[in-house]
Amino acid sequence: MATADLLMELIYSWIEQRERCANELRKLAKELESLRETITGTECVGSSVSVVGGVCLIGAGIATLCTGGAAAPALAVVGGMCAGAGITVSMAAKISEHFLSSSTMKKAQETQKKSKEIEEKVKKLFEQLKDEVKTMSPKGKEEDPDEVDQQVMTQILGAMGRRSGLGESDFRSLSNFVISSPQRNMMLNQNLLSSGPNVCMTATLLGIVGCFTFQCQGRKYKKLLAVGGKKLASKITETGLKTALKGGTMIVGGVVTLAFELPEAIDSWKKMIENNNVTEASQSLRDTADDQLAICQTLKRQLSDVRRKLEELADVKRCIENSKRSPEDKKKMIQFVIQWCEDEALVQWLKTNSEWKAFFKLIDMFYLLRGKLSEEIEKKKKTDCEDIDITFVAHGSIEESMIPASYLLPLPTVKDVMLYSPWNCFIYADVAYGIATGKIRPQHRRFKCSKHGGCRIPDLLHQPSNLPNHWNSMESAGGQLIPNIIVSPVGKPGDGAWNHFVYLEKKHGEAGRNRVVIPFILPAGITSWWEDERVPFFVVTLALSVVLSFSCFKATIHLAACLGKGSEGTNLDENHLKNQYAWTIDKTAMAASGEMLLNRDSDLYRALQLVFG
Repeated sequence: MATADLLMELIYSWIEQRERCANELRKLAKELESLRETITGTECVGSSVSVVGGVCLIGAGIATLCTGGAAAPALAVVGGMCAGAGITVSMAAKISEHFLSSSTMKKAQETQKKSKEIEEKVKKLFEQLKDEVKTMSPKGKEEDPDEVDQQVMTQILGAMGRRSGLGESDFRSLSNFVISSPQRNMMLNQNLLSSGPNVCMTATLLGIVGCFTFQCQGRKYKKLLAVGGKKLASKITETGLKTALKGGTMIVGGVVTLAFELPEAIDSWKKMIENNNVTEASQSLRDTADDQLAICQTLKRQLSDVRRKLEELADVKRCIENSKRSPEDKKKMIQFVIQWCEDEALVQWLKTNSEWKAFFKLIDMFYLLRGKLSEEIEKKKKTDCEDIDITFVAHGSIEESMIPASYLLPLPTVKDVMLYSPWNCFIYADVAYGIATGKIRPQHRRFKCSKHGGCRIPDLLHQPSNLPNHWNSMESAGGQLIPNIIVSPVGKPGDGAWNHFVYLEKKHGEAGRNRVVIPFILPAGITSWWEDERVPFFVVTLALSVVLSFSCFKATIHLAACLGKGSEGTNLDENHLKNQYAWTIDKTAMAASGEMLLNRDSDLYRALQLVFG
């Protein structure tokens, strides 16, 4: 059994032992009450002060539980008075003796001992898992603490996935999305407790393993561990514990440890009995047992939540792989997108609009890409996730409607979207080829009139002012408004731009390693049911990000398409778009200088074959 699998088995076993111990404490409470009634037949009323009962919540080594304002785990007990007939000291001693020597007490002590042994094994396995992860890192590569944390959590979530019935290949494709995406979310969202399920899933599991003194080494995962600790503490307090968490909690460093010291609790109960506070002792036993069970149930629910989310992801993955989707399958996928999307504005748009027909057709297109990429990974016998560059080649235009740039980055599997021409600018096939191969540089840009002959405006005036010496990154643009980009297929009969692109790639070479070209060409059979060939580009990136979520890849998407006005009557805020990146006058086109082609690679044709067979 792998280390992570054994680790999860022991965590579940630890919870089971704690539940057994709690049930034995409940039984002890009943036995104590029965014993007292047998000996005296009289109710002994003691102090109204409650006992902490040994359940401690410790934040980074600081005891934080209080009972009536007094700090635990000192377990100070205020002695009681016996009302009515009372019991003698000797009777109290006999009750105490029977209480301590009962078979139920011995079972509780033995169960607690097993629980402590499991804790120690879990701690050792954490260290073993970290060592195993470090040995898998490439030799000579500087150790990144966040990378170590990420790989450890990948192993642990993989064990959870196997417990949920997910195959190894299933979880390998899910792990990229589930584990690494919280890092980006932490940069975008300060309130991580209200973040999407990808963050919550990882934080939830971190909060649980943190109970066993698991410590993150990297800055990013330390922050996520703190989120998990706060979340777990919040869930525990919701159970209304009677003997713990009174007066609030303090979490330092995000580490939450649930420690139950039975020997100390037994000493407190023994003193209560000897001080004639038998009723209080039995009530403290029952409260302690109830709280232990409540804590165990909370941990089990949290673990079940993680398993359920993994199972839901597996269902969505199966829906992606099956092009003959039922209405229920489509509903699952839509819910997945809305639930996991990180941009609230896009979520609201998705809830109120219906571009889903194009979305599902694009899913089918891109699933073919995912399959081809997975085949290449298997051929190379690679198991790690890679960053790739995907160039989407299409005809394009811009509309008057404006959207946040973040619409183009719906899920964390799309790292960035790069646009190359200024707004209101067409591009020539050589630019599209340069984008696809990664050869084009800002210094290669040349601007001219797109109208062949008869243009009264010299090319010099088509040059945009204040043109940035970099490409237009949508990740950097963030919430800035940009025109809605509309794309349509290439490759139809008589498509001169596409034919010239194919000519260039055959003549000058292919894209480099980890670069993939996806022409917007409708595969055979799709044209008959593709109702509208013009699609918003953010729907394209959404579909691609969903498919990538169930692969071993994260991508930067490069758009090789014109960004000219959709019609002459299109009215856009030129000053705003100049400030966002750059703007050109009407009928401007961007070409590439001959210098771009001097850096020769090999043929791009095989890259196209990789996608379309």
